[in-house]
Amino acid sequence: MKRTVDFVRGFERVVVVSHIRPDGDAVGSVSGLVNFLRKRGVEAEGVLKHGVPEIFSFIPGAEGIRTDLPEGQLYILVDASDWERTGFPLPDAPIVRFDHHLTGERYSEYDLLDEEAPSATSLLLRFLRTWDEEGIDLSVAVPLYVGLLTDTGSFKNREGERAFEDALYLIRRGVNPRKISELIFREKPIQMYRLLSLALQTLKVVEGGKVAYMVVRREFFERVNANREHSEGFVEYPLSVRGVLVAMKVEWDPEGYWKVGLRSKDGGPNVAAVAEKFGGGGHYFSAGCRIFGDEKDEDRVINALLEEIRKVLK
Repeated sequence: MKRTVDFVRGFERVVVVSHIRPDGDAVGSVSGLVNFLRKRGVEAEGVLKHGVPEIFSFIPGAEGIRTDLPEGQLYILVDASDWERTGFPLPDAPIVRFDHHLTGERYSEYDLLDEEAPSATSLLLRFLRTWDEEGIDLSVAVPLYVGLLTDTGSFKNREGERAFEDALYLIRRGVNPRKISELIFREKPIQMYRLLSLALQTLKVVEGGKVAYMVVRREFFERVNANREHSEGFVEYPLSVRGVLVAMKVEWDPEGYWKVGLRSKDGGPNVAAVAEKFGGGGHYFSAGCRIFGDEKDEDRVINALLEEIRKVLK
């Protein structure tokens, strides 16, 4: 940690980037790190190719995140297995990667990869505490807490004390957990529920009640005037069916692939092993991948996923 701190602080212009279709951990990581760096006198820019989802627009600094890639002396890649996931061409400058997944590309001897971290923001919290704890004010603590809360599934998908220790630390820095939970979970647009009503009609339970899945088709988005961020978290619905051990959400993306979310319950199998078969990754209870193909490939995609799920169930 200290060696990486010393390395990063040697640059005057830093660009912080995360993956396409950003979730709370991506937005929180970019915003939290940029806010901290600016307080330390660094000229920092945050970048997310697809912008900040509306649900996370309350995060301090979210309004300043760019959708284009500016020039920088150093690029910090957060919560992404490789640069390709940012959607931008590889820059001609040093890259440092901060992630809580061990799989993926290595970019420098200063990369920080910690699979024990419950979120990318948890890893960043340790990094920033090593640098200067006094710099972790509310504008930094709130984004880090959002990433921690959302990437653990409200503390359901990660075991161990670290997530709760990090949460307590951030609360002591001024975070209001009730307010943040309400902004994320109780301020949903009506389009989300209209989209959910269509997706729930595709819900199926198979493999003797151990596996459930739902499909989100392009026509669903068009019928209710919804966008991709409105389907975030849908995988929790098939997972909540009694007796189900593994759940998946299969969603068509107009960029030409099926986006797959995988979850398992306590006592269920390692869904990261399934995601890795398709070039994805994640954690034991929470993972994802992309399967390229046409909309007409829906059945092929589902059957291929079910085949791999059967293997891990055994």
